[in-house]
Amino acid sequence: MQPIPGADLALIETWIAKGQFERALKPLESLALSDPTSARVWKNLGVVQQQLGKHTQAEKLLLHAIELDGGDIDAHCSLGGVYRSQGDLAQAAAQFEQGLALSNNQSTFALLNYLATCARAGTLDSALARYGDALDAGAARCAEDFEAGRNLPWACFDLAQCHFLRGDLADCRDAVTEAVRLANAGWQLDSATASYRLMAESPVERTRADAIDVLALIDALKNEYFAEPNRKRCFVIMPFGTKLDAADEQVDFDAVYENFIKPTIESEGLECIRCDEVDEAGNIHKRMFQMIWRADVAIADVSLPNPNVFYELGIRHTLHRAVTIIIRNRNATLPFNIANLNAIEYDCSRGAIDPEARGRIRRAISAGLGEDASDSHVYETLGLRISDPPRVIGRCDVYGYPIRNSGRRLALITGDLRNVRGIEVWVNSENTNMQMARFFDFAISSMIRFEGARKSRTGHVAEDLIQNQLDEIMCGERSVPEAAVIATGPGELQSKYGVQAIFHAASVRGTIGEGYEPVRDIQRCITNALALMDDPTANVAGRGLSSILFPLMGIGFARGDFRPLLHRQVEAALEYLAGHPDSAIETIYFLAWSEQELALCQSVLRSFDVLGAPVRSRQPPAAHA
Repeated sequence: MQPIPGADLALIETWIAKGQFERALKPLESLALSDPTSARVWKNLGVVQQQLGKHTQAEKLLLHAIELDGGDIDAHCSLGGVYRSQGDLAQAAAQFEQGLALSNNQSTFALLNYLATCARAGTLDSALARYGDALDAGAARCAEDFEAGRNLPWACFDLAQCHFLRGDLADCRDAVTEAVRLANAGWQLDSATASYRLMAESPVERTRADAIDVLALIDALKNEYFAEPNRKRCFVIMPFGTKLDAADEQVDFDAVYENFIKPTIESEGLECIRCDEVDEAGNIHKRMFQMIWRADVAIADVSLPNPNVFYELGIRHTLHRAVTIIIRNRNATLPFNIANLNAIEYDCSRGAIDPEARGRIRRAISAGLGEDASDSHVYETLGLRISDPPRVIGRCDVYGYPIRNSGRRLALITGDLRNVRGIEVWVNSENTNMQMARFFDFAISSMIRFEGARKSRTGHVAEDLIQNQLDEIMCGERSVPEAAVIATGPGELQSKYGVQAIFHAASVRGTIGEGYEPVRDIQRCITNALALMDDPTANVAGRGLSSILFPLMGIGFARGDFRPLLHRQVEAALEYLAGHPDSAIETIYFLAWSEQELALCQSVLRSFDVLGAPVRSRQPPAAHA
């Protein structure tokens, strides 16, 4: 019999890790035919079928894998997961405990699943009395793996659950947040929630409440880090069930939603959701506020004087200047406070679908998303400007994404630029006039300028080294072409941070009376900066430059979804490296100052198949001498 091509199976397991289950299914079936005695193949087949929701088939496949190799701990645990999905907690606990026994209490995966099942049954305390030492040892292994960058993000998810089971909710929340940063597929988050969902049904009130809190956190993080780039969302505010309208006619609002509102929204390419469709346990008000705030479109059905509907509509008008569309049943009368707002009337009596109203809603969505006009009197009257406050990342962490088959990587580095050490080139995002920001401006350019300047004994700027060099190079010229990159020396940044050169990239252009906007082909800033690294005659630092740090260029001046802007920059970096195999460049860094920027970057990098899963470390490696 021919041996299984290990490389092929390793590639399939990579697809599974990224959640590409349909893609993995047929190749696995082919491998099973080529070697029907491989327990590893059958186990992977079972895992894929489980993730596809085919639990009966998954059970058969995993049982067969165990027949072939009864000592496969992961197969037992995966089978336990299948039984848990089917609601058979006794069988699930037996499989997890079998995996634990086979590992001599060393399998953290088996242990955590077994303890979660005990927590659901209300017997966690007795289970911890038996396996407390094993839990402590498992937490230590997870922490060691996490710090060493091994088995990510699972080590971090497991560490979070260890904290949870010990009652350390704050540490659990921190570890969950870090695990989501390291995840490279949404299904990993879904898998991690399984134990918390189970524990959210515990008869012990504290366990139940804490599990609900963690589920709400994972839900919020998933919306931030794994939002589909081009998929907009509509949140529907409306009554539920069957109610009497103003004419004492019965209206089935659930039918109105399913047969009229939802198909209309989805026909415009939006995801449609209302509160009762979110089946995850958690704080309903917290999730409702998040959905009202983050939804691109809101539909409010004000057919009844329903307090909840008007409460949610008021929140929407406060949080969002647009696009909020009001609809009403043909028998409804609008109350005084919203009588002057445009409301689309619909008639779905006797099960009929109102095509005219559907067309008006679709046109309102299209116009609202395409225009910048406000439809909120709250915004118009009070001039509100509400946005998510940036959540600054304090630590200098590195998330490295290996580029397949190249030995190179893209990396995200977090936090304050002044915490970064050992990267040879810093890119400074500038306007086409090459005017660095003033020292006290809130900009990376001002930070580079100030930190690179020579100071007096009192800490004031004595010599503006980098700007002086830039002025000398400009030699009286008022501007440079868009996306041009000019190299200067690093000034005092060399001794402080190990920087060898500053590259000034013309990434934004100014218009009198309108402010700044990103240049049209901003990705050329990336290409030109990388080419300058490989040009020892122009980069002021010589040959062999291997590391470069880019800010997220242009996003501070762009409007709407920033992902396409960043996507083009990442794509340009990958294309340059692929086209220049002899380049000395080893790592291209992007700086993510806040949680929002990190989520944006990870969302974009996750979309490139050529990039592997992120590996976390602290400081970047020292620059080459």
